[in-house]
Amino acid sequence: MQNIPEVKLGIIAVSRDCFPIGLSIARREAVKAAYKGELYECPVTVENENDMLKAVEDVKTAGCNALVVFLGNFGPETPETLIA
Repeated sequence: MQNIPEVKLGIIAVSRDCFPIGLSIARREAVKAAYKGELYECPVTVENENDMLKAVEDVKTAGCNALVVFLGNFGPETPETLIA
C-alpha cells in the first residue's frame, strides 16, 4: 500500500493597488523558473475578490490540489484569506 498523495502544485500571485502588478507577475515567474518540480502558474494575478474567484477557478480547472499564494508585498487581506 502506498500512502503518499500525488500533489499538483499551483502558484497564485497577489498584488495591491500600491504595488505594481507587473512586479508581482515577474516575481511569480521567477519563483516558477527557480522551482525544480512541476508547478502550475496561474495566469490570474489577484488584486481583488473578483480576481480571487477567477484564480481559484483557474487552478481548480488545471487540477491543482495544493497552492502557493505568493504575496507581492504584504498581507494577509481579504482576497488572500478567501483563497485559503
